[in-house]
Amino acid sequence: MSALVLRFSSLGDVVLAAGVTAALGDVVFGTSAALAPLVERFEGVRAVVALTPGESPLSFARRLPPVDRVIDLQGSLRSYAVCMLVNQPTTRISKHGLRRRARVALKVAPPPLNVAERYAEAAGVRLGPTPWMRRGPIAQSGAVALAPGAAHLTKRWPEARWAALARGVQGPVVLLGGEAEAPLLARIAEASGRDDLSLIAERGFERTLLTLERCRALVANDSGLMHLAGALGVPVVGLFGPTTPEDGFWVWAGQGTALGVELPCRPCARFGGPRCPIGDHACMEELGVERVLAALGEICSAGAGSRPR
Repeated sequence: MSALVLRFSSLGDVVLAAGVTAALGDVVFGTSAALAPLVERFEGVRAVVALTPGESPLSFARRLPPVDRVIDLQGSLRSYAVCMLVNQPTTRISKHGLRRRARVALKVAPPPLNVAERYAEAAGVRLGPTPWMRRGPIAQSGAVALAPGAAHLTKRWPEARWAALARGVQGPVVLLGGEAEAPLLARIAEASGRDDLSLIAERGFERTLLTLERCRALVANDSGLMHLAGALGVPVVGLFGPTTPEDGFWVWAGQGTALGVELPCRPCARFGGPRCPIGDHACMEELGVERVLAALGEICSAGAGSRPR
């Protein structure tokens, strides 16, 4: 049975849908034009239909091939309109919006399922093991990738810690980020004192994918690159500050270690923000380099990670 899967944004949320496509097979995936080249590598995807900027739901729906069912993982007015126009049996993700807001405001228990599991619930499938993305026949480089960027500033570990981490890693290190993060990567590389670091800051994903799938591990803030590594089956050390892995945004199947500092103010945001609400950013400032190096050493030695801790 063919399925249309809809998830237009953002990077991490789209990547977490790869588990659903791998389990389903015969998937037409509707996403943004910027993310379409990435989705083409998802297991189980036979066609990608890219929503162009400013395109109407009607125009988009007219370009879709026939399918037997629709799985709406976006849950927006636009995706709802597309579902109505396609006019096939449809299931949707439960976003637990009120519970997630209460989690931040009142520190209630998090939703019982992570995002990948909620996607699978909507699709009626069981998630299989990673990798969920097609990988090239390339030998592992042995490098450790560091991804110091994040869309929201409060989710970023301090630059000086990243520089110290790069100094402490034995062997090759590559710094990864988006095009806008090139200055950040350059500052960290200079502060590290190492002249052998590789830097990749690009608008698309081609070089990032080719590099990341060859790495033995990734250290990243709570970001899209963290989820990308998880979908590729690369072990991850995830650094969590204003958000927490228990709120659902974590790699699947115990592929890494999630680090954070236990504080009564966490989580303070659903997605992060521009500044710390109480002004000290303790959730990231108190996360030490030695702790991150130790976790990295553990997952590199084991070849796989533990459950979040």
